[in-house]
Amino acid sequence: MSRIGKTIRILMLEDSDFDSELIIRELRKGNLDFVWHRVQAREEYRQALMNYLPDLILVDYKLPDFDGDQAIVMAKEICPEVPAIIVTGAIGEDTAVELFKKGATDFVLKDRMEGRLGAVVERALTESANRLASRQAEEQQQQLNAELRRLATHNPLTGLASRSLLMEKLQEAISKVDTAAIDTAFFSIDLDHFKQLNATYGIPFSDQVLVETARRLCTLCGDGDLVGNLTGDKFYLLLRRLGLEGDLPVLLKQIRSCFHRPFHIRNLDITVEASIGGVILRNPEDTTSDVMAQCEEAMRQVKKRKKQDIYMVDESVIKELKRRSLLDNEILDAVRKKSLFLLFQPIVSLRTGKIHGAEGLLRFRQRDGTILPAVEFMDALIRTSSLSLIDEAVVSDFLASSKPLIETLLQREGFRFSFNISPGILANVGYAGKILAQIANAGANPESFTLEILEEGLMPTNGTVRENLTILKKAGVQIAVDDFGIGYSNLMRLSELPINELKIPRELIGGIRSGDARLKAVLETIVGIAKNLGLFIVAEGVETQAEAEHLRILGCEYGQGYLYGKAMPLEELLTLIVKQETKGNAD
Repeated sequence: MSRIGKTIRILMLEDSDFDSELIIRELRKGNLDFVWHRVQAREEYRQALMNYLPDLILVDYKLPDFDGDQAIVMAKEICPEVPAIIVTGAIGEDTAVELFKKGATDFVLKDRMEGRLGAVVERALTESANRLASRQAEEQQQQLNAELRRLATHNPLTGLASRSLLMEKLQEAISKVDTAAIDTAFFSIDLDHFKQLNATYGIPFSDQVLVETARRLCTLCGDGDLVGNLTGDKFYLLLRRLGLEGDLPVLLKQIRSCFHRPFHIRNLDITVEASIGGVILRNPEDTTSDVMAQCEEAMRQVKKRKKQDIYMVDESVIKELKRRSLLDNEILDAVRKKSLFLLFQPIVSLRTGKIHGAEGLLRFRQRDGTILPAVEFMDALIRTSSLSLIDEAVVSDFLASSKPLIETLLQREGFRFSFNISPGILANVGYAGKILAQIANAGANPESFTLEILEEGLMPTNGTVRENLTILKKAGVQIAVDDFGIGYSNLMRLSELPINELKIPRELIGGIRSGDARLKAVLETIVGIAKNLGLFIVAEGVETQAEAEHLRILGCEYGQGYLYGKAMPLEELLTLIVKQETKGNAD
């Protein structure tokens, strides 16, 4: 067998019967497995180059109407990768050089073929096979590189543009914005309830939903438009066309229509809803981050309204985003400078009316002197990823401030300070030890503190979270689940966690005030569950005496809300407690 592992097809250009027999005889002395085809004239040679598909060409230099120069040139034009060897009676040095320049692989003199021709042919075939293998490897590498570039710029499932390509095209569109001619719009599209779809039908099914969504959105696109799919159920649509402003109502109708028709997946017809936020590009000084933020805010407006529609960004949205950006910078500055402060809201026994403890609530004073509403403050902390930084220091900073006041309150029997911590901090190895050391260094008792964690942050939990909670509880720190009943409400998980207390959110307390029978039933059920699990119960958002009485009758031990006082400085809290005690003694 040959060195390249197949039968070699040899094309021989030779006009002498005797010489061709000698050549074949010599080749058979080697280890070549070959077949051969002999031609003698120009046109016959040309046809053989095209149709015989040779692996090797042997060319006689001198022919009646054809010479080696022309034969080599023709071979390189038609079969450029096939080695061509001159086999001739005599050849000069200059001629040999010219033949090599024109593409000849080698030459062998007929009177010296013995022992040489086979070796020359073997070498030529081996070099040709190596070149072929090298070229194939290079082509495969180029294909691989092209595929890697495609994967870097396109979603592998839907084939749509991924982040890098989308941001590149969006930046290009922003830079070409003509303020006098509205011609570019950008849309953010979220598939609603996609996680439930995934859980109900499985990942392969929901993948087909994504593919079909991609297909439908692509039907909206023309030259210069782009559909992106960054992660899972999140799509983006960049549309560029003249007269866009006048055609906008039609365009919005077309986008909506992508989700009006049922999706036929695996013989099922399902309804897929989407929240869509859009922005008309008007400002060439905007960044891609600006446009993305505007789109996301528009989509939040859709979700807030809880209806399937498209919300287009207007000046009020842009103004609100700028306000938030300034606020976020102020918050970050305040976190760095530790200029946030605590106010304390009383927690009262519903049976005796006495103040049992207080929840420390972080607050931020704006430059105009007003205190930022708690909801906005927390939203800003989440946007700026500052919660973990605050959690790390809030208890230690509290213990280091107003020591006489704190000591006075902690000396009262059963009095507790409560603090909210974000779920993320509990995932840090050693967090429990760190906070217990802070309490010990301040000379305080762990039993005087409660840490409140949102229910959704504990369901499910991991090993480090459970370990930190267990250590804290064993040391005497009270662990409270905040806002129970509006999160996962996984009762089995709740029974397994090392917790002491449930905090019932104001949303459920509102059922007492409004007379909503369903909310009142949920409230009664939650109180019953907590009592059966042996947990303390604190109701938040208590505003009326009727609510307090209703909660007391249900079995709720403690209340917190405007009925007992808003969040206040520590000095005012102590004054309120002393005033309450003085009044009680007088009675």
